[in-house]
Amino acid sequence: ELNTHIWMSPFEVLKLCVPSLLYAVQNNLLYIALTNLDAATYQVCYQLKILTTAIFSAILLKRTFSCTKWFSLIILTAGVAIVQTSGSSD
Repeated sequence: ELNTHIWMSPFEVLKLCVPSLLYAVQNNLLYIALTNLDAATYQVCYQLKILTTAIFSAILLKRTFSCTKWFSLIILTAGVAIVQTSGSSD
């Protein structure tokens, strides 16, 4: 079964590799950001991983989310934007 899912369907594996690679790059960039940013700004950036993961899941993996989940993601993004703009005015 593993042979069928991995070796016999390389396009499906590639669709999983792209978000995985981007997620790994994002984790490394967040680690670098931790050394250069204050804790609040770092936490805001870290929370954006949820949004990027959902977007890549929807686009690349054709995953569907309910309206409640999309609304929650919009609220999360708005909260991140509010924190970011209020922190930049200091």
